[in-house]
Amino acid sequence: MPETIQIEKTLAEAVTKFVDSLHHIYSGIKVKPVSNYEYEDFTFEISIPKDLSIDEVLETCHKECIEVEDEYDLFILPKVIYKQ
Repeated sequence: MPETIQIEKTLAEAVTKFVDSLHHIYSGIKVKPVSNYEYEDFTFEISIPKDLSIDEVLETCHKECIEVEDEYDLFILPKVIYKQ
């Protein structure tokens, strides 16, 4: 398998693991990719209902990011906002 395809497959697995873990912890959230700010591999906007705490969800996101980052050697930046 060419190296590029393997890298893309690994990145897809990392993103899937991150998004799935957040959906498992918080039902009713929306996770979508957004443009990177600086040197991240991925930046995600996580839209949450108003009954959740942004700080709590952001802390959880950082924990999940660390796990995925350590396993896949990449950097994810979460941006948590309230649903409009």
